[in-house]
Amino acid sequence: MRVLASKLVAGLLLTLSGAFCGASETTPLVFESGEAKVPLVELYTSEGCSSCPPAESWFSSLTNNPELWKKFVPVSFHVDYWNSLGWPDPYSSEEFTARQRYYGEVWQSGIYTPEFVLDGREWRPFEGNFAQTGKIVGNLKGIVTLDGKLEIIFVPRFKPIGAMVAEVALLGTGIQTAVHRGENAGKTLKHDFLTLSLLKCSLEPSPAGEYRGYLTLPERTLPHAAAIAVWVRRSDAIAPSQAAGCWLKRN
Repeated sequence: MRVLASKLVAGLLLTLSGAFCGASETTPLVFESGEAKVPLVELYTSEGCSSCPPAESWFSSLTNNPELWKKFVPVSFHVDYWNSLGWPDPYSSEEFTARQRYYGEVWQSGIYTPEFVLDGREWRPFEGNFAQTGKIVGNLKGIVTLDGKLEIIFVPRFKPIGAMVAEVALLGTGIQTAVHRGENAGKTLKHDFLTLSLLKCSLEPSPAGEYRGYLTLPERTLPHAAAIAVWVRRSDAIAPSQAAGCWLKRN
């Protein structure tokens, strides 16, 4: 029954995604970065933070950016360290807080919300665009099969590059929350590119110079996900080597 349910969920997801990623009821969902570097843009935010709504509004505007997925991949993480201010953020996670704190340790600086991270470094939207350099780094491809499995294939421009890992975020979009307490009491907050699940796997090198990894997408999250983001990095680095993403469906 679990296998059948997984196939039904994945089939429905792929039917909805066809207009965006070329999938159909009978073909896998395939998305890729291209050879040029695609930056990963992270936002660390919280429903309990009064200064976060403007940042999230700007982040939401990226849903209509024609360069979305082609020249940048956005991912939002809700942290839990403001939950004691009167409003526990339902999308917050200790895991996401730990991720931001790790950045702070590497940078030897404090963390805060809202905070943007561009390819492993602290960044602010007013500093300019997403630092597209046109640098050729290699192609990253994701293949979502009809039974809800994800295959990740990275072909780096220069080989070998050492041990590699992949991270995968299933993203919600158009999500709204009516906040009743805390610093944003009385507001209805809208979230886009919100991380619902974060997964990780090692990539195995092949004699041909490819790096491959496999994951099973969680059944509890998959039906609620509007997009998927994948990025790969060396196991000893914080900056992604390449990123890719795609709409699964639109609200």
